[in-house]
Amino acid sequence: MGRVRIPGALVVAAAVVAMASSGVAAGATGRDPGAPAPSVRSPRVGASGNAAAIAFYRKVVAATDAQSSIHFTYSAAETLVRVANLGGGRLSWLMADPPKAGYRPARGAVWASASRGKTTFVAETVAPSSPADGYAPFELVLTPRGEIMMSASSVAGVQSCEGHTTGGPYVGLDTSTGHPIGYSLVGRFSPLRRQGDTVYVTSTYTWGPQPVVEVDTVSATTYLPSRSVYRVLPYHGTPGFTFAQDDVTWGTSPLTPPTSNGVCTAYLNSIR
Repeated sequence: MGRVRIPGALVVAAAVVAMASSGVAAGATGRDPGAPAPSVRSPRVGASGNAAAIAFYRKVVAATDAQSSIHFTYSAAETLVRVANLGGGRLSWLMADPPKAGYRPARGAVWASASRGKTTFVAETVAPSSPADGYAPFELVLTPRGEIMMSASSVAGVQSCEGHTTGGPYVGLDTSTGHPIGYSLVGRFSPLRRQGDTVYVTSTYTWGPQPVVEVDTVSATTYLPSRSVYRVLPYHGTPGFTFAQDDVTWGTSPLTPPTSNGVCTAYLNSIR
């Protein structure tokens, strides 16, 4: 499986961002109060099924664990990230499916950097899917201290880096740093499909009680994935959904978080 950390609920994180005229002041950050807390991380090893696919994916795990960074994008069509414009310069974001009333899908990009195979920071840029959504792109940075820092990417002026977590919100697919940056060998693997240098790896496992079908697009030469699609199937009246990591690249992310004015970058460097 990819870098997804299996949550205990479909609404897994929420935060409020107050957009001030000089930048962004982070509001209270934490879970949606109506959602159960996310569960612990899934195990990294636990595979069954096709032996050749499992052997190939072991090489994927080793190759991704050896990387210094990962970058991927997500589209509004295949995402769990939702943003609501609350008015008065306030935004609320969460990861949820089906969407809650007033929340619209967002698009964005995620960077994670690692040292010795373990993540040191995760940064995410969240952007509206349409100008009609009425907010500017903003950035989230997950620090080694477990803080979520927020800044506006299109607002000039001094921006502070603040916003300690009070729950378990996600930045990208992570709730904390210090975890393996690579993929995990988990699930029941189907026979591989090959097309030239591209290998399609299909595995199935569960997202809470719901079955998941994951398809990773992997280079047969480098063993590095370039795309991962997660199709969560309906289960006992709970609707299914799909989300994807697109344009996945490895080892090319900046060594410091991509912030608009360097304030968050300087802060991160000061606590390393």
